[in-house]
Amino acid sequence: MNSTKRTLGTVIMALGIAGTATAQNNVVIPPARIGLYGGLGLDGNSPSIQAWRTPLPNNPNILSFRNDTARIKDGSTGLSGAFGIMGGFPITRTIHFTGRLGYNNVNGSAELVERHVDTTLTHKLSGSVGLLEVTPAVEFYDLLPVSIHGIVGLEFGIPLSSSMTQDATISASGFEGTQRLSGPDNIPNTTVRAALMLGAGYTLKLSEKWYLQPEISYRIPLTNVSSDVTYSPWKFSQLRLGVNIFFDISPDPEGKPAARNGISASMEKIVAFDPDGKEYPVSVVNVEDVRYNEMFPLVPYVFCAENQTQPDTMLQRTNVSTEQGEFIPESLPLDAVEVNRNLLNIIGTRMQKYPQASLTITGTTDGKTEAKAKELARQRADFAKDYLVKRFNIPSDRITTNTTTTPAKASSNLDPDGIAENRRIEFSSNVPDVLTPVVITADNQRVATPDVISFHPKVESEDSLKSWSLRISQAGRPLRDLNGKGRPMAISWAIRPNELSAAQVPVDYEFYAADADGDTAVISGSLPVEYVSSVRKRTENLPDRTVDKYSLILFDFDKATLNDDNARILREMVLPSIKSNSRVSIVGYTDRIGNDEYNRKLSKERAETVKAFLSSQAKDAKYTSSGVGESSQIFSNDLPIGRQLSRTVQVIVETPRR
Repeated sequence: MNSTKRTLGTVIMALGIAGTATAQNNVVIPPARIGLYGGLGLDGNSPSIQAWRTPLPNNPNILSFRNDTARIKDGSTGLSGAFGIMGGFPITRTIHFTGRLGYNNVNGSAELVERHVDTTLTHKLSGSVGLLEVTPAVEFYDLLPVSIHGIVGLEFGIPLSSSMTQDATISASGFEGTQRLSGPDNIPNTTVRAALMLGAGYTLKLSEKWYLQPEISYRIPLTNVSSDVTYSPWKFSQLRLGVNIFFDISPDPEGKPAARNGISASMEKIVAFDPDGKEYPVSVVNVEDVRYNEMFPLVPYVFCAENQTQPDTMLQRTNVSTEQGEFIPESLPLDAVEVNRNLLNIIGTRMQKYPQASLTITGTTDGKTEAKAKELARQRADFAKDYLVKRFNIPSDRITTNTTTTPAKASSNLDPDGIAENRRIEFSSNVPDVLTPVVITADNQRVATPDVISFHPKVESEDSLKSWSLRISQAGRPLRDLNGKGRPMAISWAIRPNELSAAQVPVDYEFYAADADGDTAVISGSLPVEYVSSVRKRTENLPDRTVDKYSLILFDFDKATLNDDNARILREMVLPSIKSNSRVSIVGYTDRIGNDEYNRKLSKERAETVKAFLSSQAKDAKYTSSGVGESSQIFSNDLPIGRQLSRTVQVIVETPRR
């Protein structure tokens, strides 16, 4: 037992040294692989073997010590070797399954000292077992901010050979003699070895396909060497220092040919913006359980594809069955795009709630490619009316339909994005509550800081870039797939509440770029996550807070002044949540249409307008305001609804809780 404790201490010390030595920013994660392994073992020997066995010694002096209950227990270590073939493959980025098939040898010695008056008899025994080793294991990668992976497995050893010798040495004053009692003989009734393997290693990439993996492991025996009671219990533990060398056998991802010299990529920086609008590098993502309320604005438009009379079902949910129960807007996910994908259903529910309300639906066209489709605007308006009448039983006389060639407040007709936004169905009501924002309240929501992260990849290519993608995951669980064409400038990830796990597991990212010639480049990395749960806050008496988030999207085109609708929302919905000890952060955003510098200036002016309004009413709170323009896209600008939601001022109110 003491030997085992000493060995475990050695393992822990070795792991600490290895972890310090291999710390690095980019952890190498091996692919599917096959190769060779070898190792040197330090075997711990824990025997309890009957000392006097047949045949008995013929030396009467030795035989005089005979004691049938005496057992040899004082074991010592031995050196051994192991080698064979190995393979493995990733189940997820973090979890890999591996297997080994090879030869392992365990050996050691033990002794028993018996004393009688002035005479001493020393039994010395040595044993060795050769095994066919089969070891399935699981490896865990990228769980620590150092380049170490953990290993947990089961070693099974099928006996191939065994040998044992035992000598007895008698010594007295002026006399010493040795007699071999047995051996070399086979160990009778050897059993299949089973041992728990615990270890760690790190991975070095030697070339595009070859990898080297030094490792250290400790094998805890679960079975005895022999089932014969004369030789039992007898176990061998093993501390093994080894190395694996293997070859990448994974196929190239479909559509992603192996990288060639024509293109290279690196992650230039990963940044966020502080409350003052200043950029700073992101080194860790902090996740915290808080009481969270968010106001989601409703864009009063449903967008249609070119020459289509109704919206795509992927952009607007029109499959809600009122027979299955009441549609509840407040039960929707904490996602502004998903809330607005249910605009028709929200309007239908609120028209039921406010019987005095009337609704005006206006169908529009883009006035360009759709200019000759005379009935298209009417068909779009009729679709929305029919949906509300049939699905929500809204009386048709409460809904008026109109048409226009282009919207009264049209987006730019000189930009393809603006033209696409003009193909829409517009809604207005005499009761403001029909189109008022949706507020969702929830306790213990996991909120990330920063909540918007911008990735800035740098791609060098001899040819023009064709496409790129950024995949973000956590412990193998996909979080977001962001894609685009051409050369990426900044790729923004707006982290939704509860999107990250309730654990301190890093966020992994993989960026892929392809040029017009088909050359590709792939880079990957990770960001550590610090998670503070509500339970930890209570047990450690950590500060807690409530977070209220509001978004304003109703600014007039190219204006920074508050219109009546935004002033009403600020007065009725935002101001009541601001307390004297609140911190209020106000950030302005824009979409990608227009000049970047102008957009930044406009977003800053809008944020300052909102700050001036709020601070004049709730004077004791602390305020910051900034404008980041289009440099941080909080919604996908590839969709009309994403661009509309991006033209916003977000107000975040943080209030301490006791």
